[in-house]
Order: sequence, then structure tokens, then C-alpha cells
Amino acid sequence: MKLRLQYVLLLLTFAIAVNADNLGYTNEKPLLFGIDQDYPPLEYVDGSGNPAGVDVEFTKRLMSRLNIPMTFKPNKWAAIAGDVMQGKVDLAMMVYSPYRSNDVNYSRSVLRLYYQIVTRKGERKNYGLRDVKGEEIALMQSRPVVDTLKKSGAKIVIVYDLAKAMKDLAAGDYDAVICYRYQAKYMIAKYKLDNLETEDLTLTPREYCYVSHNKELIDAINTELDKMVQGGVVEDVYGHVASHFDGLIIPKWVWYAITLLVFAIMTGIIVMQYRNKKNLKKALELARENEEKAKANEEKAKANEEKARASEETAHQSAAEAKKNAEIAQRNADVARRNAKEAEHNAMIANQNAAKAREAAEAARKSEELKDIFMGNMSHSLRTPLNAIIGFSDLLMTMDETALPKDEQQNLLQLINKNGLELLHMINELLSLSDIEGQSQLFQREVTDVDAEMRQFAAEMRPQLHEGVTLELEEPVEGMRALLDKKLLKVVTMHLLDNAVQHTKEGKITVAYYVKEGGMYVEVKDTGDGLPEKLKNNIFGLLSDRNTYTHDESQENPGLGLSVCKAIIDRCNGKIGVRDNTEDGRGTIFWYWTPTEILN
Repeated sequence: MKLRLQYVLLLLTFAIAVNADNLGYTNEKPLLFGIDQDYPPLEYVDGSGNPAGVDVEFTKRLMSRLNIPMTFKPNKWAAIAGDVMQGKVDLAMMVYSPYRSNDVNYSRSVLRLYYQIVTRKGERKNYGLRDVKGEEIALMQSRPVVDTLKKSGAKIVIVYDLAKAMKDLAAGDYDAVICYRYQAKYMIAKYKLDNLETEDLTLTPREYCYVSHNKELIDAINTELDKMVQGGVVEDVYGHVASHFDGLIIPKWVWYAITLLVFAIMTGIIVMQYRNKKNLKKALELARENEEKAKANEEKAKANEEKARASEETAHQSAAEAKKNAEIAQRNADVARRNAKEAEHNAMIANQNAAKAREAAEAARKSEELKDIFMGNMSHSLRTPLNAIIGFSDLLMTMDETALPKDEQQNLLQLINKNGLELLHMINELLSLSDIEGQSQLFQREVTDVDAEMRQFAAEMRPQLHEGVTLELEEPVEGMRALLDKKLLKVVTMHLLDNAVQHTKEGKITVAYYVKEGGMYVEVKDTGDGLPEKLKNNIFGLLSDRNTYTHDESQENPGLGLSVCKAIIDRCNGKIGVRDNTEDGRGTIFWYWTPTEILN
């Protein structure tokens, strides 16, 4: 599919290519490219006063391919940004901003930039953007990040010299610095700031693009960028930054391996279904044979009874042979009774076999029904995002570039990305369930502050609550420290919390945990939709959904969240269950208990 898309893009490239020679740039009037004089490793001015960096190298190649003469205009970033917006420079590179998209033209993305938070080693653990209220955090101006920090209650310090901010952080100023991943690694290595450490943030990555007031120039750049992507030029120039400063690129063979794994799982399910049908057929045949034997024994018993009656009549008719006939009759009666008992015993065995056969048939029917529903859910789950990805991508490939506005094209690309992430999430849950049930999951127990972990879980879920819903945490009076696996504690608890958040539109959600019967007992109680009666006996089976109790056409992509929880708790020799929330009169209570060494 990817190769077909590349061929179509190449054809579209040749069909709508812009003639760069007609853009009006000459040796006497070259294109003016503005660069930040201090933005390494992308663009900067070296010790000899010459423009340098990956952006400079790539733009030289791009303009050479477009036959556009160019020259550089280095300046401080604040001045360059103003020059771009005022049209004083012809071209520059900056992060895409929806606030500026109505005033200037952006090219397609050249590079994706991911955020990190930098802190001093040993001062915070699992920092993220949790519990940053009152913390002093320095960053360069970014409206989305500033808005997020304001909501978290952090003290925001806007800086214009990132290198100085990193040095100040290492010296004890600020509590943290937020920047892009490649910037953090570059400056820590360059200035040898060994007392700093980084952590990835879940903020939306930013798109690094060319920007200009000249739409015809941006159209020509977009056309040539497609060719440079196909020719490997973008990867050749930015590959070092992408692999060492901005995250690893997932190889194609990984996607092929995942596809083969999904195919193998589906094949295994089909084989199991075939075997169950074969076993059911054998059970039915055995039941029929037992019924036939029972009928034969009953007929034999009736015949023996008739013989006994005939013997008794003969005894009455012949007084002279009474004694002899009585002995014969007695023997015949004994044989008849034995045959009757044998027939009764055989009939009882036949009934038992028939009952077992019916139970086996019913179990096989239910198993087949569950697997059919599971296969239906999985087929729907795979088809839904794949249909969206294929449909939207076909739409983008087959229509003229000017048929849709840029923002609508961007929305289609975001939908393709969203459905791809959903498909990856479902495959990850399938792999997690397979690892756990295959006993390949490792348990790394360590001393854990359960109170702190539970507070973090609650803090992460509160921004996702519906309006008016509250999330309360009931901690033990004396706190709790235990020896357990933090990762598995988070997986199970967050799955149950996520389930409660999705189903609770009003009221509250309560998380309680305490010591019980030599282990730790955790309970997630909500006042939400409640548990459907038809699912109470199979809520943790393979039909469970990541956010709901079973698949519904009106819901989003299903997952295996509760099945993963069940598999984890079983591996821990624990228990997991669900019941109606009778305390509040509505909602559901999910709970689990696991044997744990409590340290206090």
C-alpha cells in the first residue's frame, strides 16, 4: 500500500509540478532565507561567521534542485520571526502554528519535534507534568505548552537563550526546563551538563516546516519535498538528527512482523474452532451409541420379563411339574432380576452419558459463540481503523491538491494518524495478553510507596473526567509501602480507572486500597452506567472492551483491557471481580486482591 501511495505521489508530482524558473528569483535578486544565528544543530552561525547546520545544508540542496539562487540572512530568532511575518525575508523554517496559518503559508512537514522535560538528577522521579504546581519551569515561548503549564499551576519563566537556561538549571536555578528532545541531548552533550536528566512528555509533537508569504514558492517546495522524500534526500540530511536527537524510526520489518503475528493469532483461533467442532461431533456420536445400547437393554429386559411371566404361568398350569417348574421359574426370575438391574444400570449410565454429552455440546456451543463474537469484534476492530486509513488516503491520492482547503487536508491526515494509533494500541494489547498468558511476562518486584503511586494515577485521570464528576482517593490512615511490581500495579489500576471514567457522566469515582488477608486490596467504585446483566458471568473474558464491557457499534475501537487485568492478577495468584454499586444505588465496583509483602 505504501509503495502504491509513493507511485501516485510521484505521478501527482510530475502532473502539478511548479516551474521554479518562473518565480522571479535571479542571481541579481536571489531568494533571501532567514536563519536563527543560535539554534544548533539545525541552524546557526559558526565560529568563522558562516551559516551552518542541518537546515542550511538541506535548504541549499532544495534551492539547487529548484534552480533558485539564494542567500542567507542570519539574525536573532525574535527578529527572524518578525521578518517572516512582515515579508522582509522570502523564506524561513519554523514550527507550524495554527495561529499564524492565516497570515503565512506553511510547507509540508520536514521534521517532527518531540518535547522533553529536563531536571537535575535525583531530585524528581517520573516527573512528567504531574504535580508541577508551584514549580518554576523555564521554556522558550510556545503557546500550547504555556497553556498546559498554566492549567497545571506551574510558575512559567519565558527565556530567549536556551543554552543559558540549561546551564542555569544545572547550577541550581529553576526546577525544570522544557525543550525539544534533540535540543536537550545536544546541549547536555555540548556543555557536559552531566547532572541533568531528561524525560519524554506526552505533549503533541510539533511539525517543523518552511514558511513564506509566497504561496507559489511554498507549492514548489512541497512538490520538490515529495521527490526528495522518495529519493531518500530528506532521510540522508536529517537522518542523524532524527535517529540520535528526535526518536528512532521504526523499520519496515517490524510492521511486517506485527502483521504476521496478527495473522498467526487469527489462524490459531480458526484451528481451535475446527477442533472444537470435531470434538463436538465425536461427543454427539458417542451419545447416540449409548442411547441405542440403552434401548437394546430395555428391550432385552422386557423380553426377560415376558419369559418370567410365561414361566410362572407354566408353573400354575402344571401342578404335577410344580416343583421342577418352580425351580426353573426361580432361576428364570433370578436371571430376569439380574437383567433388569443390569438394564436399569445401563439406562442410568446412558442417561449420565447423555447429560454429559448435552453439557459438552452446550459448552462447545457457548465456546463457539464466544469465539464467533470475539472474531467479529476483532474483525470490526481491525476493519474500522484500516477502512478509515485506506479511505482517507485514497481520497487524498485521487483528488486534485486544490480540491480541498489545507486545513481539511490536514484534518484527513490527522484522522489517518489517529486510526493508525488506535490500530497499534489494539495490537499492543493483543501482544500484552499473549505475553502474560504465555508466561513470558516478568515480574520485577521492588519497594513501592503505594500512596504516591495511587496519587499519580488519580492525577493523570482527573483531566479526563466528564464535567461535574469528581475522583476521590481513600488512603490508609498510616499509609502503605509494599514489595510489588510498579508496572503491573499501574496497568491494572489505570485500566479500571479508565473504564470507570468512560462510564461515569455524573456523580463520583472513588479509589480505595488497604491491607486485607495478607495482601493488598484495591477497589474502584463509580456511579456510572452499571454492569449489564448479560455480561456479569464473562466480564473478564476475551469479549471485554478497553473502555466498555463489550463491543457496541456506537463505541470506539475495542481492546482487551479487562482480559489483560485478569491475566496479570491470575499470574500474581490473586483475585479480581466486579459487583453492582449498591452503596450508592447505581454504578459498578471493580476490585482486585493480590498477595503482597506489606512493609509497614
